[in-house]
This record gives sequence, C-alpha cells and structure tokens, in this order.
Amino acid sequence: MEKINYTGLIHKEITGVITSEESALLNDWLTEDTRHSDLAEDIRGIWILSQTKMSGWEPDVEGGLAKLKQRIEEDENSGKVTRRPVIFSILKYAAAALFLFSLGYFVKGVKSPDLQWQVAETQTNEIKTIALEDNSQVTLNGGTYFSFPKAFGSGERMVKMDGEGFFEIARDENRPFSVEMDHGTVRVLGTSFNILNDPETNTTTISVATGTVAFIPKNSKQEFILNANDKLIYNANSQQYRQVKNLSPNDWSWKTNELVFQDTKLKEVIPAIEKHFDIRLSLKNTELADCRNLTATFTEANKMDVLSALTLTVGVEIKKAKAADTFVLFGGNCE
Repeated sequence: MEKINYTGLIHKEITGVITSEESALLNDWLTEDTRHSDLAEDIRGIWILSQTKMSGWEPDVEGGLAKLKQRIEEDENSGKVTRRPVIFSILKYAAAALFLFSLGYFVKGVKSPDLQWQVAETQTNEIKTIALEDNSQVTLNGGTYFSFPKAFGSGERMVKMDGEGFFEIARDENRPFSVEMDHGTVRVLGTSFNILNDPETNTTTISVATGTVAFIPKNSKQEFILNANDKLIYNANSQQYRQVKNLSPNDWSWKTNELVFQDTKLKEVIPAIEKHFDIRLSLKNTELADCRNLTATFTEANKMDVLSALTLTVGVEIKKAKAADTFVLFGGNCE
C-alpha cells in the first residue's frame, strides 16, 4: 500500500509540476480535514519565502507587517464565521510577524544570501545518493524532497529535507551540520543516521548508526541527545516522544537492502517487513506477537521470499487480502 507524501504534493503544486492525478489526491486530502488546509497554507507560505530568501531577496519587513495589520483589521470587521478560535488567529499573525523579522535578520546578517541552493527529489521506489560539497553523503528514499547548497558557508552546513534519508556526515568541528524539517532540526558534527519525516502521521523518527545526534523539536525548548543505536520517535501533534535503545539496522534496510533478525520477536519483525516492502501484514493470532521469534538474514530478497520464510520458521499461513499490498497471517501457536 503506497504512502502518499502530501507535503511533497503541495511542493509540486507550488512549483507547477503536479500531475492531474496528484492534484486530485491533494484536493481530496485538503477537503478531508480543515487542519489539512491550514497546514497546506503554512507550507505554501514558508516554501515561497524560503525560495525568495535563497535567491538573495531582501524582504520588506515593514510592508509585510503593515499587510498583516490590515488583514487583522479586515478579519475583525468582517462578519465571516471562522473555523478556528480567535486565539489561534492571533497566534498565527504573531508567528507571521516574528517570521518576517527573523527572515530580515537571516538575510541581512547571520546567514549568507549568496548560497546557491539545489533541490533533489525521488519518485516512489526510487533511491538516490547525493554527494555534498564537504564530502558528506546523503541517500534519499522514495518520495523525498531534499534542498542543499552547492557549497556551504564558512560558519555552518545546513540542508532541508521532507521524507526519508540516510546521512553520512563528514566531521567538521568548525561547521556544525543541521537538517531542517517541518517538525524540528537535527544537529551533528560528524556521524551517520537515518531520518524519516512522515507527513501522514506527523512524526519524525531519528535512528543513529554512529556518533551523536541532537534533535530540537520545532517551537520547543527541549533538546534530545541520541547516541549510536538510539532511536527517537517524535509526534508533532501531541509533542510526545518515545526513545528506543539498541535499535536494529533494519531501520535503514531500504538503503542496505538487507533485513536482519536475531531471535527477534514477531511484534518487531512485522513492522520491519512492512516498512521495507511498503506492505501491510495483519496478524490474526495476536498471541504470536510476543511468543514467536525469528532468526534470519535476508539480502536482496523479495517480499514473497520473506513471507515464505515466515510460514516455515514461525508456523503461520499467509494469504493475500483484498486490500492492495495487504497480507493476512493466521494460524500458528505458542510453544
């Protein structure tokens, strides 16, 4: 079952490369929930501003604030019924004003406006590797948007991503490396790690292979420090998180094309297989999740090979369900 990257579709709509089929999917999603349309509006605004910022454009901060003030007065005087309470409108305008001020500061002083930004994107089931100017390497999973400068500035190394990527960062203590995302920022000096930024669940998952990684959620004072074999799952909606120790390299199996299970419980095996092949597995006998384990290594195996191995080693039968890319696991017992 293919996941739909709605943030990516919004980006395509902005840049005018969206297909009619993608446009229909996006419109259905926008009308499904008012929060979706609100999110799309914010993404469009930030994307447009970020692109003009990259080209060295000087923002008219005073003019922008004047327009914001006028819009506030128009909203207050209109008789329209708004979807969100007044407090959310006030916060939205305050955030926009703050963004304009920070953008002016960004362009005029702290960041270099001369960076030449480039964009790489991958289609579904496509994997692409990007070599950065500092000898770092980023491998992008399918459905990912990645923005990076042709050459980094002297003070820091910053890139932007929406989707999933595996980062192998060259160490440079004088220029920290950061990945900007919708839900927050990852900062490192030199390390390797995987990031999955999922717009459907509004979660960010960071899995560290080597070194140390810091994650700072958007609009939060918290900072999470992750070491090798640590994983953090952060939900932007609830601002809740879960940390996992001794993670499996299966978190980036899409890059290595290898699944490794060492006496692994079925409840951990199933989500790893689902993510690797982008399928859904339904376990009818839920008791098996904790009582049956799997030890196996699959290298460049297809999904049917892996599912067949489950029937032999775990003692379940597998049938194709009516839903696309969905399989039902039934039978089996705890020994």
